[in-house]
Amino acid sequence: MLRELVRIGDKIELKQLDQKGKPIESANTYVSQVVDYIDEDTISIASPIKFNKIVMLNKWSSYRLYFYTEKGLYQCNGYMLNVYRENNMTMIAVKLTSELMKVQRRQYFRLECIHDIKYRRITGEEKRLEEKLMFDNSITPQEQSGIEKRLEEIRNTWTDGCITDLSGGGCRFNSGEKLNSGEKLIIKLNFTIKNKVKNLEIISEVIVSEKMYNKTGIFEHRVEFCNISPNDREDLIKYIFEQERIRRKNEKK
Repeated sequence: MLRELVRIGDKIELKQLDQKGKPIESANTYVSQVVDYIDEDTISIASPIKFNKIVMLNKWSSYRLYFYTEKGLYQCNGYMLNVYRENNMTMIAVKLTSELMKVQRRQYFRLECIHDIKYRRITGEEKRLEEKLMFDNSITPQEQSGIEKRLEEIRNTWTDGCITDLSGGGCRFNSGEKLNSGEKLIIKLNFTIKNKVKNLEIISEVIVSEKMYNKTGIFEHRVEFCNISPNDREDLIKYIFEQERIRRKNEKK
């Protein structure tokens, strides 16, 4: 069943378990990817990275593993067997100790989709220039004109990305650059609902950004929406459920 559902390159989240087999709420959640199958109940995963440093998981400790697959989110338990190096990568052998179970643990239903977007980073330079315009009464008209021109350049510089799953609370998307956990982005998201096009620019916070091992030069990012209005969020959720209904209808044909 594992090989039928989980593919090489699928993302995993890991949460350490207590002695009763329950996830420890205060423990960190680590992100990794499936690299290979060792045998029927043992997999090889990439060592998680947090703040650009390799995380050494506790050997023999038990973890809850959440697999993000094409067919949805699945979970099972496992423990760390050993750590080793292969092709200049730090790998972890994980022994799975329970059957895969499908779960839906997100606050919002997530739609797996392909949806092109544009985004840009909210940089320190942009914030400094905005503050200078707002609070510095000593700037000259010439300086003000230069600042406004630079801000226009910054705000018109967008990067292409591609959403792979979307919810009312955030999204997961791919792009060709590494982002930093905690940094803020503005995401341009367009979708059609009831024959009307919605154009949103959503301030988002990067939760995690990881290199994809099965796609050279591509990074996967998970972000949380920060400033989406209740009405826009409601429209987005309606769009997501509408797309899911269309997908299910097509699958029955």
